[in-house]
Amino acid sequence: MSKSIFSSKIANCLNINLQDIFLFWKGRVALYAILKAIGIKEGDEIIIPAFTCVVAADSVIYLRARPVYLDIDPMTYNMDVTQIKGKITEKTRAILAQNTFGLAPDLDNIFKVASRHNLIVIEDCAHGFGGFYKGKSNGTIADVSFFSTQWNKPFSTGLGGFAVTKNPEIAERLRIMERSFIRPSIRDEVILKALLFVKGRLNAKFY
Repeated sequence: MSKSIFSSKIANCLNINLQDIFLFWKGRVALYAILKAIGIKEGDEIIIPAFTCVVAADSVIYLRARPVYLDIDPMTYNMDVTQIKGKITEKTRAILAQNTFGLAPDLDNIFKVASRHNLIVIEDCAHGFGGFYKGKSNGTIADVSFFSTQWNKPFSTGLGGFAVTKNPEIAERLRIMERSFIRPSIRDEVILKALLFVKGRLNAKFY
């Protein structure tokens, strides 16, 4: 499947424009690209939920920024929005709003806090594809978001991920990185095609 066809299918599912989608090798790479696109630099702080995947923190650390962990609400396992204000410092630049188990966090209140402190909201939709927040598709509400399409995600391409944003400045920076990042090797492409072929045959056999 070509990039344009794949991106078009994503755009149709999320009800967004094709030019708002940027493809990357993995979801964590998409997050790293987002952090670079919004200008995260050494010493900056990103608020992230304490219950998350290590690669979310890694993407922050790779830019020599600091992940600031926020406790979760025991009823939802998403970040406890009542504690965000207490974590904000003069170095805070963004909030990572994670879709835990596919369920969106309290985005309305996250946006209120972010707006007061001029922070970017990044929606972590690694497990959120296909979900909704108040009638809108996960990943289409925040300033920018990212998805993963690896084997254990809501839908899979074997490996892969993508970023989504309607912000023209962020979009242009993501577009430059999408074009410049290293492509998978021929070996990686062959292995991935073989795995997808086997998966397709197994699905046909059992379903």
